[in-house]
Amino acid sequence: MVPGPAPLALALPAGAPAGWRVPATNLLARAYAAGCAAVGGGPPTGLLRVTAPIPLARGLGSSAAAVVAGLGAAEAVGGGRLGPVRMLQLASELEGHPDNAAAALLGACTLTVRSVDGELVARRVEVPRELTAVLFVPDRELETRVARSVLPRTIPLADAVFNAGRCALLVHALSTGDLASLGPAMEDRWHQPARARLLPWVPDLIRAARAAGAYGACLSGAGPTVLALVAGRPEPRRAVGRALERAADAAAVPGSVRVLALATRGLVVGPLPAAGGRA
Repeated sequence: MVPGPAPLALALPAGAPAGWRVPATNLLARAYAAGCAAVGGGPPTGLLRVTAPIPLARGLGSSAAAVVAGLGAAEAVGGGRLGPVRMLQLASELEGHPDNAAAALLGACTLTVRSVDGELVARRVEVPRELTAVLFVPDRELETRVARSVLPRTIPLADAVFNAGRCALLVHALSTGDLASLGPAMEDRWHQPARARLLPWVPDLIRAARAAGAYGACLSGAGPTVLALVAGRPEPRRAVGRALERAADAAAVPGSVRVLALATRGLVVGPLPAAGGRA
């Protein structure tokens, strides 16, 4: 527990990075303070107890989750005065990625655009219940700023058309349950080829996952995690997980496979368990 400049302290799991333990720089604490300020007050005296199982700098949205959790805490102590629209705006300003913020706030698959007058519009796309995510999470981190540094400043028209069509196909595949279309829908000609300069083994892992039976596979966020979508039954999950491990071993990339259900709920605000209870 580390006192902050405001009457606020943090309790984090053992092994959390040192920067997490300073309220002034911790994203969750900053979001909590910003949320409290947005409803007309400072953060109340207290302790934020944080459990953060999302690996950092792996393309898995840990920053967005921290920001949305902090705003959720502010919403709880503020009596629900922020509301989802204001929370999305604040989360986008603090985290810098409206798409990530919307997914953490709303759950499922989200579409986020900014209107010509600057308003954020976010909508959910429900995902088929039979889908499961199989992830290969490398041990190494990749900072977003580094991953962004290799992106092209301009995109050829043919590549823009290629990706735009696949965005539409992905929404169709998820919303209708047309899982066979996930393979082509998750193809990319923009960020994955560019980031393969930093992560040359990613195409091999994507091919391995597809060959083992994944409906589709891609780089998760800015990377370096590789995401495969598979049927929820045990054998397809195991087959894709083994294929990812073999491909990573062949490329000498240390890491681990994780199997996760797709979140159908986003932010959930509720009471803490009673003393001695379990979350």
